[in-house]
Parts: sequence; C-alpha cells; structure tokens
Amino acid sequence: MNAGNFFRNRKWLHHEFPELLQSAEPDAGPVAIAELGCGAGNAVFPLLAANKNPQLSLYAYDYASHAVKVVQSNPLYLEPPVGTIKSAVWDLSSDSLPPDLAPNSIDIVTLVFVLSALHPREWSQAIVNIHRILKPGGLVLFRDYGRYDLTQLRFKGGRLLEDNFYIRGDKTRVYFFELDELALLFTGSLAPTAVKNAPSEVKVEEEGDESETPPHTEPSTRVQSPQASETPSPRASTPITINAETQPSSTPPPKANGTSTSKTVQSTIHPILHPLLEKDTQSPHPLFSMEQLGVDRRLIVNRKRQLKMYRVWMQGKFRKLEPKADV
Repeated sequence: MNAGNFFRNRKWLHHEFPELLQSAEPDAGPVAIAELGCGAGNAVFPLLAANKNPQLSLYAYDYASHAVKVVQSNPLYLEPPVGTIKSAVWDLSSDSLPPDLAPNSIDIVTLVFVLSALHPREWSQAIVNIHRILKPGGLVLFRDYGRYDLTQLRFKGGRLLEDNFYIRGDKTRVYFFELDELALLFTGSLAPTAVKNAPSEVKVEEEGDESETPPHTEPSTRVQSPQASETPSPRASTPITINAETQPSSTPPPKANGTSTSKTVQSTIHPILHPLLEKDTQSPHPLFSMEQLGVDRRLIVNRKRQLKMYRVWMQGKFRKLEPKADV
C-alpha cells in the first residue's frame, strides 16, 4: 500500500473506532484483534505500525489467497515492530473456523465493507462464525454500504442480481443495507426508533481530504443521489450510541392489522431476513447487543472537475452475548 493510502486508512480507523488505538497502548494488556476480509491489510497494518502493546495479537483473514499473499509479503508482517500478526485464507461464510484460531479467543473483530460482498444466504453463517471466534463480551466494529450510496446509483443495466444486490465487472458482489437489516442480523430485532429517526445530516468534504474519508471509495462519477443537490448540513451524521432505553426489544416487532409485520417494514428488508421478523424459534438470536448503529452520509465535492459524490455508509458496534443452547 502506498504512503498516501496508509495515512488515510490510519486516520480514518483511529477516528471512527478508537477501541483499536486503545488496544495498541503500552499498558493495554493482552488483546486479540481479527480483521475479516483483510484485503491488503487496510486495518491491520496501520494498527501494527502504531502499536506499542507487546501483548497485541493481530489476525488477518480473507477469502482470496492472493490477498493473503499480499499481506504476508508486507515488511510489517515479516518483521512486526511490536506484537504479533498472522494471516490466512478463510471463508467467513464456511461452517468451520480457521485452523489457527480457537473459539472464544478474539477481543475485537473489524468487519469493514465485507458483509455486503456475501450472498444474503451466507449472512447468517457469517454472523454465527463471528460470534464463535469472539470472547464473551467481544466487540464487532462494523462499516459497510448503505442503501442508495453512490456505488448503487452508478450501476448500469444487467448488474442487478436481486433487489439492492449487484455484481461488479470483476464478478464480486455488493449489497446495500438498511439499518433494520443490520439490526436483525446481529440482534434478531429491528433497529430502535431512536436510531431510525436520528437527524439525517450530511458532511461536505473536498475530495482528497484523507484525514476523514474512509477507504473503499469508488472513482468519481457524475451520477449522484437526488439528495446530493440539496444544501446539506456541515456536520456528518453520527451513529447513535445505544443505551438501555434504546436497545431493541426482546418482544416481537409491531404487527399490522394484528397478523403480520408491517408491509412497509418488510419491503425494505431482504426476504431472507423475514423469518427473524416473525421471531422464528430456530433463530440463534440474540447473539449480540447493539452499542452503536447509524448512517454516515457524506457529500464529497471535487470543485476542479465539478463533481459531487453522495456517499451512504452504515456504521455500528455490536457486543457478543452468551449464546443460546446448541449455537
């Protein structure tokens, strides 16, 4: 990775997920962090470079063997300055864990632009696997594409696999989430009203502001969301921190006409998640509690090229709960 990308990734991760930087402090003690869908190591290498904790153990996994080879050839991997790092091929949606990783052994999982690349039928197994590798009370740091992000709007005909699920030219796939879908996947319940009704504010950024803009952004395009032409607030949307009053209820979601979940709610949620709306007794949930969930909306402006790019990202933090029997 070049120096520019390295700086950008490090600043973004430290700003959005301070738990990572705290784990690298000299007196943090034993901490194990796994980057799932590591790619070239956009999360793990900035953390390793900044690490001052000799008891920090880093793990980097990816489905693609060529990505793992890139990680394993990085000088920081070959000679980590402080702490340890391991990388291996692992399919997050498989029914087995990596051979070098025991259940209940990881403190923090980073899941950044990864879940959207899986087929919806693979989501459930991926969440169960994340739950299995985390220690009790372990934390998931999540970021991914939101509904009507620029990436979705610029897809052309023939790329749609099903609603909100597309295939790129390189045959990789991408899904664009709603808040309720993520809440259902991790907690088995819809997102709290306070989360869904949070003020929808947009941060305006000049393209090239590496201190704030996360990685994984696509090339500029003149296609934009209708909302992008509106005058946005100068502040970014802030993910809502969840407390006891805003935690999802363990009771079934509201019913329409006393028989089924509202059709309006169902229409925004992938059909594979509908059984969770009806509190299917076969569900392993609740697997996680929700500590934070929200939408990060940004209008990125390139004044020189007169381009506007409207980005929508989902961000959350989920804490592992004790599993139900047979999970």
